[in-house]
Order: sequence, then C-alpha cells, then structure tokens
Amino acid sequence: MTIKVRGRTEWSPPAQSGERAAQQAAPTMRRLGRAITTTAKRRVNVRSGHLRSTIGDRTTVAGPLVVTEVFATARYARFVHDPTRPHEIRPRSARMLRFEVGGRVVFARRVWHPGYKGNPFLTSAVRDEMARANL
Repeated sequence: MTIKVRGRTEWSPPAQSGERAAQQAAPTMRRLGRAITTTAKRRVNVRSGHLRSTIGDRTTVAGPLVVTEVFATARYARFVHDPTRPHEIRPRSARMLRFEVGGRVVFARRVWHPGYKGNPFLTSAVRDEMARANL
C-alpha cells in the first residue's frame, strides 16, 4: 500500500529552472516524508510490531518533479488501514480452524468475522503533516 504526496505551493519557478527548483525542494519533501512516517508509526495498531517496522518513505527527483511516497509493505497493511465488511472465514488447507479464545484452544469449521472499521494511519498522518507544513 503506497500513498504519493504532492504538495501545493504558492509560487511556481520559472520554466527553465524546473530541475533546479526540484533539487532545491527535495530536502523539504524528504523531511516531510520522514515526519509522515514518524506520525504513521505512532498511530498504527501494534501487536507484534511487524506492520510498524514496514512503514517507510522514499523521495525521488525526476526532472522537474519531486515525489515522496509513504508506504507500508506488510501483506496485511491494507486490511488494518481500510475498513473490511463482515465475512465468513473457512480453512483453506485443513478441515478445521484452530485459535485461542480466553486461553482456551478452540476448533471450528467456520467463523464469522464481524468486520473492522479500519485505522487510516497513513492517510491521517499525510493529512496532518501536510497541514502542519502548510502544503
């Protein structure tokens, strides 16, 4: 899951200095990416710490364009970030599901997951840090 950040600006550089302006803007965008990453890591749900450890950022300069990407690479990042609907869970390669509830081991052929409201840790971090940076 990746979110690309594009900032608004009150000024626009002359056409011939686009690449130079991008080089000058890159450190600011890198700092913004780091700030967003730090905020997202503070807001994410932590169980094992794996999802938090996969949150990062990358800033690239391509000609007159500066792009900062903030991402979470854990396979389940989207399911934590975005809401999910209620759904049935069935075993894929076994006959029964096995899990623990209140310290007891439970076996079931299927279970009903009630859904999840989501925790938009990346989106909210981008929104808040861009507002703080006046972008």
